[in-house]
Amino acid sequence: MIENDVSLASITSVKVGGSCLGIFLPKTNEEFIEILTKLSKQKLPYKVIGNGTNLLFSDDFHPFFVISTRKIARKMSKKDNSVKFSSSTTLFEAYQFCMKYGLSGFEKLASIPGNIGGAIASGASCYSCSIFDNLENLTIFQDEKILTINKKKIESGYHWSSFLKNRLYSPTIILSAKFKLVKDDPCKIQKTYLDVCSKRRLNQPLGRSFGCAFKNTATQSAGFLIDGCGLKGLSCGGAKISEKHANFIINENNAKFEDFEYLINLTRKKVEENFGVQLENDVEIIK
Repeated sequence: MIENDVSLASITSVKVGGSCLGIFLPKTNEEFIEILTKLSKQKLPYKVIGNGTNLLFSDDFHPFFVISTRKIARKMSKKDNSVKFSSSTTLFEAYQFCMKYGLSGFEKLASIPGNIGGAIASGASCYSCSIFDNLENLTIFQDEKILTINKKKIESGYHWSSFLKNRLYSPTIILSAKFKLVKDDPCKIQKTYLDVCSKRRLNQPLGRSFGCAFKNTATQSAGFLIDGCGLKGLSCGGAKISEKHANFIINENNAKFEDFEYLINLTRKKVEENFGVQLENDVEIIK
Protein backbone atom coordinates (compact mmCIF):
# COMPACT_ATOMS: atom_id res chain seq x y z
CA MET A 1 0.00 0.00 0.00
CA ILE A 2 2.92 2.38 0.59
CA GLU A 3 5.07 3.71 -2.24
CA ASN A 4 8.56 4.85 -1.30
CA ASP A 5 9.81 5.63 -4.80
CA VAL A 6 6.94 7.94 -5.85
CA SER A 7 7.62 11.67 -5.88
CA LEU A 8 5.07 14.29 -4.85
CA ALA A 9 5.42 15.77 -8.33
CA SER A 10 3.91 12.63 -9.82
CA ILE A 11 0.65 12.97 -7.86
CA THR A 12 -0.02 16.71 -8.35
CA SER A 13 -1.55 18.43 -11.38
CA VAL A 14 1.29 20.95 -11.69
CA LYS A 15 3.96 18.19 -11.53
CA VAL A 16 6.15 19.88 -8.92
CA GLY A 17 7.23 18.56 -5.53
CA GLY A 18 9.96 16.73 -3.65
CA SER A 19 9.75 13.68 -1.45
CA CYS A 20 8.13 12.73 1.86
CA LEU A 21 8.16 9.92 4.43
CA GLY A 22 6.07 7.79 2.07
CA ILE A 23 3.02 7.93 -0.16
CA PHE A 24 0.01 5.67 0.38
CA LEU A 25 -2.22 4.86 -2.59
CA PRO A 26 -5.08 2.77 -1.13
CA LYS A 27 -7.45 1.05 -3.56
CA THR A 28 -10.48 0.64 -1.29
CA ASN A 29 -12.20 2.65 1.43
CA GLU A 30 -11.35 -0.16 3.85
CA GLU A 31 -7.63 0.20 3.09
CA PHE A 32 -7.97 3.98 3.36
CA ILE A 33 -9.57 3.80 6.82
CA GLU A 34 -7.01 1.21 7.95
CA ILE A 35 -4.15 3.54 6.99
CA LEU A 36 -5.81 6.55 8.67
CA THR A 37 -6.37 4.53 11.86
CA LYS A 38 -2.81 3.22 12.06
CA LEU A 39 -1.17 6.59 11.43
CA SER A 40 -3.49 8.33 13.91
CA LYS A 41 -2.89 5.74 16.63
CA GLN A 42 0.88 6.04 16.16
CA LYS A 43 0.56 9.84 16.14
CA LEU A 44 2.37 10.02 12.82
CA PRO A 45 1.87 13.14 10.67
CA TYR A 46 0.06 12.76 7.37
CA LYS A 47 -1.73 14.74 4.68
CA VAL A 48 -4.61 13.42 2.59
CA ILE A 49 -4.93 14.64 -1.00
CA GLY A 50 -7.29 13.85 -3.85
CA ASN A 51 -6.27 14.47 -7.45
CA GLY A 52 -3.50 16.84 -6.37
CA THR A 53 -4.99 19.97 -7.94
CA ASN A 54 -4.54 23.34 -6.19
CA LEU A 55 -1.41 22.04 -4.45
CA LEU A 56 2.18 23.27 -4.65
CA PHE A 57 4.72 21.21 -2.71
CA SER A 58 8.26 22.52 -2.37
CA ASP A 59 11.05 20.48 -3.94
CA ASP A 60 12.40 19.67 -0.46
CA PHE A 61 11.82 16.64 1.78
CA HIS A 62 8.54 16.81 3.72
CA PRO A 63 8.53 15.10 7.14
CA PHE A 64 5.07 13.57 6.85
CA PHE A 65 3.22 10.82 4.97
CA VAL A 66 0.88 11.57 2.09
CA ILE A 67 -2.27 9.55 1.38
CA SER A 68 -3.68 9.97 -2.12
CA THR A 69 -7.28 8.87 -2.69
CA ARG A 70 -6.97 8.87 -6.49
CA LYS A 71 -6.87 5.06 -6.79
CA ILE A 72 -9.71 4.28 -4.39
CA ALA A 73 -12.62 2.54 -6.12
CA ARG A 74 -15.52 4.95 -6.62
CA LYS A 75 -18.81 4.28 -4.84
CA MET A 76 -21.99 5.94 -6.05
CA SER A 77 -25.56 5.35 -4.95
CA LYS A 78 -29.00 6.93 -5.35
CA LYS A 79 -32.23 7.00 -3.38
CA ASP A 80 -35.06 9.15 -4.72
CA ASN A 81 -33.45 12.55 -5.42
CA SER A 82 -30.50 12.00 -3.09
CA VAL A 83 -27.11 10.72 -4.22
CA LYS A 84 -24.11 9.59 -2.21
CA PHE A 85 -20.54 9.59 -3.49
CA SER A 86 -17.27 8.35 -2.01
CA SER A 87 -14.68 11.12 -1.64
CA SER A 88 -12.59 9.62 -4.46
CA THR A 89 -15.39 10.09 -7.02
CA THR A 90 -14.44 12.76 -9.55
CA LEU A 91 -16.82 15.64 -10.21
CA PHE A 92 -17.14 14.45 -13.80
CA GLU A 93 -18.11 10.94 -12.65
CA ALA A 94 -20.67 12.46 -10.27
CA TYR A 95 -22.13 14.48 -13.15
CA GLN A 96 -22.36 11.40 -15.39
CA PHE A 97 -24.13 9.42 -12.66
CA CYS A 98 -26.60 12.23 -11.98
CA MET A 99 -27.31 12.91 -15.65
CA LYS A 100 -28.20 9.23 -16.12
CA TYR A 101 -31.01 9.65 -13.59
CA GLY A 102 -32.05 13.16 -14.64
CA LEU A 103 -30.72 14.85 -11.50
CA SER A 104 -29.37 18.39 -11.74
CA GLY A 105 -26.58 19.82 -9.58
CA PHE A 106 -23.21 18.68 -10.92
CA GLU A 107 -23.30 19.78 -14.56
CA LYS A 108 -21.38 23.02 -13.90
CA LEU A 109 -19.02 21.55 -11.31
CA ALA A 110 -18.07 18.65 -13.60
CA SER A 111 -15.65 20.87 -15.53
CA ILE A 112 -13.45 21.19 -12.42
CA PRO A 113 -10.64 18.56 -12.47
CA GLY A 114 -11.01 17.32 -8.91
CA ASN A 115 -12.86 14.81 -6.76
CA ILE A 116 -15.71 15.09 -4.26
CA GLY A 117 -13.51 15.14 -1.16
CA GLY A 118 -11.13 17.77 -2.51
CA ALA A 119 -13.98 19.86 -3.90
CA ILE A 120 -15.68 20.04 -0.50
CA ALA A 121 -12.43 20.69 1.36
CA SER A 122 -11.53 23.57 -0.98
CA GLY A 123 -15.06 24.96 -1.29
CA ALA A 124 -15.05 24.45 -5.07
CA SER A 125 -17.35 26.63 -7.16
CA CYS A 126 -17.72 27.91 -10.70
CA TYR A 127 -20.29 29.76 -12.77
CA SER A 128 -22.33 30.67 -9.66
CA CYS A 129 -22.55 27.03 -8.54
CA SER A 130 -20.92 25.77 -5.33
CA ILE A 131 -20.27 22.21 -4.13
CA PHE A 132 -22.11 23.23 -0.92
CA ASP A 133 -25.34 24.23 -2.69
CA ASN A 134 -26.86 20.74 -2.64
CA LEU A 135 -24.74 19.08 0.04
CA GLU A 136 -26.74 17.42 2.84
CA ASN A 137 -24.26 15.60 5.04
CA LEU A 138 -20.81 14.07 5.18
CA THR A 139 -19.30 10.87 6.51
CA ILE A 140 -15.94 11.75 8.05
CA PHE A 141 -13.04 10.15 9.90
CA GLN A 142 -12.28 12.17 13.02
CA ASP A 143 -10.37 11.25 16.19
CA GLU A 144 -10.18 7.61 15.04
CA LYS A 145 -13.98 7.43 14.61
CA ILE A 146 -16.31 7.37 11.60
CA LEU A 147 -19.06 9.97 12.00
CA THR A 148 -21.86 11.46 9.90
CA ILE A 149 -22.30 15.23 10.22
CA ASN A 150 -24.74 17.75 8.76
CA LYS A 151 -23.25 20.33 6.38
CA LYS A 152 -24.33 23.07 8.83
CA LYS A 153 -21.47 21.95 11.09
CA ILE A 154 -18.90 22.79 8.41
CA GLU A 155 -17.29 26.21 8.34
CA SER A 156 -17.10 27.31 4.74
CA GLY A 157 -16.65 30.33 2.50
CA TYR A 158 -15.53 31.30 -0.99
CA HIS A 159 -13.02 28.60 -2.04
CA TRP A 160 -12.43 27.65 1.60
CA SER A 161 -13.64 25.26 4.30
CA SER A 162 -12.54 24.24 7.76
CA PHE A 163 -11.08 21.05 6.25
CA LEU A 164 -8.20 23.19 4.93
CA LYS A 165 -6.84 23.91 8.39
CA ASN A 166 -4.18 21.37 7.44
CA ARG A 167 -3.59 19.60 10.73
CA LEU A 168 -0.95 16.94 10.16
CA TYR A 169 -1.88 14.97 13.26
CA SER A 170 -5.36 13.38 13.28
CA PRO A 171 -6.94 15.72 10.71
CA THR A 172 -10.63 15.43 9.86
CA ILE A 173 -10.99 13.42 6.64
CA ILE A 174 -13.97 13.28 4.25
CA LEU A 175 -14.96 9.70 3.39
CA SER A 176 -18.20 10.31 1.48
CA ALA A 177 -20.86 12.95 0.89
CA LYS A 178 -24.62 12.95 0.35
CA PHE A 179 -26.38 15.49 -1.89
CA LYS A 180 -30.06 16.27 -2.44
CA LEU A 181 -30.67 17.24 -6.07
CA VAL A 182 -33.61 18.23 -8.27
CA LYS A 183 -35.09 16.40 -11.24
CA ASP A 184 -34.46 17.84 -14.68
CA ASP A 185 -34.29 16.80 -18.33
CA PRO A 186 -31.04 14.85 -18.97
CA CYS A 187 -30.63 16.64 -22.33
CA LYS A 188 -30.82 20.02 -20.61
CA ILE A 189 -28.32 18.87 -17.96
CA GLN A 190 -25.91 17.71 -20.67
CA LYS A 191 -26.28 20.96 -22.63
CA THR A 192 -25.37 23.01 -19.54
CA TYR A 193 -22.27 20.86 -19.02
CA LEU A 194 -21.19 21.21 -22.66
CA ASP A 195 -21.76 24.99 -22.56
CA VAL A 196 -19.53 25.30 -19.48
CA CYS A 197 -16.82 23.15 -21.08
CA SER A 198 -16.95 25.30 -24.21
CA LYS A 199 -16.46 28.48 -22.16
CA ARG A 200 -13.51 26.91 -20.37
CA ARG A 201 -11.86 25.84 -23.62
CA LEU A 202 -12.24 29.34 -25.04
CA ASN A 203 -10.97 31.19 -21.97
CA GLN A 204 -8.59 28.88 -20.13
CA PRO A 205 -5.26 27.39 -21.21
CA LEU A 206 -4.30 23.76 -21.43
CA GLY A 207 -1.18 22.48 -19.69
CA ARG A 208 0.05 21.61 -16.24
CA SER A 209 -1.44 24.11 -13.80
CA PHE A 210 -3.36 24.43 -10.53
CA GLY A 211 -6.33 25.89 -12.29
CA CYS A 212 -6.69 29.44 -10.99
CA ALA A 213 -3.73 30.51 -8.88
CA PHE A 214 -5.58 33.31 -7.03
CA LYS A 215 -9.08 33.88 -5.69
CA ASN A 216 -11.25 36.53 -7.27
CA THR A 217 -11.97 39.60 -5.17
CA ALA A 218 -15.47 40.74 -4.24
CA THR A 219 -15.55 43.17 -7.17
CA GLN A 220 -12.95 42.04 -9.72
CA SER A 221 -11.60 38.83 -11.17
CA ALA A 222 -8.00 38.09 -10.28
CA GLY A 223 -7.24 37.52 -13.96
CA PHE A 224 -8.40 41.05 -14.83
CA LEU A 225 -6.16 42.58 -12.15
CA ILE A 226 -3.12 40.52 -13.16
CA ASP A 227 -3.65 41.36 -16.83
CA GLY A 228 -3.88 45.03 -15.83
CA CYS A 229 -0.36 44.78 -14.46
CA GLY A 230 0.95 43.56 -17.81
CA LEU A 231 2.04 40.19 -16.45
CA LYS A 232 0.59 37.89 -19.11
CA GLY A 233 3.34 35.81 -20.68
CA LEU A 234 5.89 36.50 -17.93
CA SER A 235 8.19 33.52 -17.32
CA CYS A 236 10.50 32.36 -14.56
CA GLY A 237 12.50 29.22 -15.21
CA GLY A 238 10.05 26.65 -16.51
CA ALA A 239 6.91 28.40 -15.21
CA LYS A 240 4.87 30.97 -17.14
CA ILE A 241 1.84 33.19 -16.52
CA SER A 242 -0.55 32.17 -19.27
CA GLU A 243 -1.04 34.53 -22.19
CA LYS A 244 -4.61 33.20 -22.55
CA HIS A 245 -5.73 33.68 -18.93
CA ALA A 246 -3.57 35.66 -16.50
CA ASN A 247 -4.79 33.73 -13.43
CA PHE A 248 -3.18 30.52 -14.70
CA ILE A 249 0.49 29.70 -14.15
CA ILE A 250 1.67 26.88 -16.40
CA ASN A 251 4.49 24.39 -15.93
CA GLU A 252 5.90 24.78 -19.43
CA ASN A 253 9.32 23.17 -19.07
CA ASN A 254 10.12 21.17 -15.92
CA ALA A 255 9.43 24.11 -13.63
CA LYS A 256 10.71 24.11 -10.07
CA PHE A 257 8.92 25.15 -6.90
CA GLU A 258 10.96 28.36 -6.75
CA ASP A 259 9.78 29.31 -10.28
CA PHE A 260 6.13 29.13 -9.25
CA GLU A 261 6.79 30.79 -5.89
CA TYR A 262 8.55 33.70 -7.60
CA LEU A 263 5.68 34.31 -10.04
CA ILE A 264 3.06 33.99 -7.29
CA ASN A 265 4.86 36.46 -5.01
CA LEU A 266 5.59 38.89 -7.85
CA THR A 267 1.98 38.83 -9.00
CA ARG A 268 0.68 39.59 -5.51
CA LYS A 269 3.19 42.45 -5.18
CA LYS A 270 2.38 44.02 -8.55
CA VAL A 271 -1.40 43.83 -8.06
CA GLU A 272 -1.10 45.51 -4.67
CA GLU A 273 1.16 48.22 -6.08
CA ASN A 274 -1.10 48.93 -9.05
CA PHE A 275 -4.56 48.43 -7.58
CA GLY A 276 -4.14 48.44 -3.79
CA VAL A 277 -5.59 44.93 -3.69
CA GLN A 278 -4.09 41.99 -1.79
CA LEU A 279 -4.72 38.86 -3.81
CA GLU A 280 -5.36 35.67 -1.87
CA ASN A 281 -3.83 32.43 -3.08
CA ASP A 282 -6.25 29.83 -4.44
CA VAL A 283 -3.44 27.28 -4.36
CA GLU A 284 -2.20 25.65 -1.16
CA ILE A 285 1.58 26.08 -0.82
CA ILE A 286 3.36 23.49 1.29
CA LYS A 287 7.03 24.20 2.04
